[in-house]
Amino acid sequence: MSISRLLVLDAAPAAVRARVGAFQCVDGNLHVVTQEEADGHDGIAAMAVMAERCLAATGWVAPDLVVTVVGPGSFTGLRTSCALAAGLAFGFDCPAVGVTRGEALSRTLDERVRVDRLTGWLCVTTARRGRWFVEDASGNVQAVASAHWQPPEGRWLLAGDAAEDAALAAPDRVVKAAAGEASLAEIARYGWARGEGSVPWRAALPLYVDAPEAKLPAAGLRSEPV
Repeated sequence: MSISRLLVLDAAPAAVRARVGAFQCVDGNLHVVTQEEADGHDGIAAMAVMAERCLAATGWVAPDLVVTVVGPGSFTGLRTSCALAAGLAFGFDCPAVGVTRGEALSRTLDERVRVDRLTGWLCVTTARRGRWFVEDASGNVQAVASAHWQPPEGRWLLAGDAAEDAALAAPDRVVKAAAGEASLAEIARYGWARGEGSVPWRAALPLYVDAPEAKLPAAGLRSEPV
C-alpha cells in the first residue's frame, strides 16, 4: 500500500494542547496541507472538530494513514487522541499508527549524536509534579523523580520540554540540551515511515508510564444502597 495522505493528531504535551494536521507525500517528501492547534482541555475536547475541518480543507475522500502521538504525556490527551485515531481509522478503513515523543525527534537527534560523537540521546518530558518521563533511543520509557534523576555515565544529548532543567542537574554528563516538542511534520515523517514498514510497527494505543492519578472523595465513598 502506498501512503500519500496522512492525518496527524497530538495531545500528549503536559502543557495541555491539541494539534491536528494533514500532510501530503509527494515524491517521498511530506508537505503540510493544513494544520490547527488549540490550548487547554477545551482544545483537546475539540480535536474531532479540528480533524473534520482539516480533512474538509484537503478535499480528500479519506486519509491513507492516521498518525497519533501515543505518549508519554497527558493521560487525558493520550486517551482522547488515541480513541479519535481508532475511530477515524475504522471510519475511513485505513490503518492508524502510534509515534512516541522521542521517536518523532529521533531523526534529528540521531544525526546530532553521530556528528558530535555522543553516547546517545534521552528525551526528557514533563510528567506530574516533581516527575519526568525519560525515553531513550531504543524506545524504553520510565518515570523518574526530577529531584534525584541523572543520566547514565557518558556524554548525552537531552531533548524534550524538560531537557534544560534536566541538564542543570548533571552538567558533567550532558553535552547539549535541545528543549521543545517535535513539530507535527516530524511526527508525520516518523508515522509515514512506520506505515510504510521502514520502522517497526507500533499500534495507536496510549503509552501509559505512570498509573492514572485517582483519589477518593474527601468525604469518602457513598454508602451502599439499601
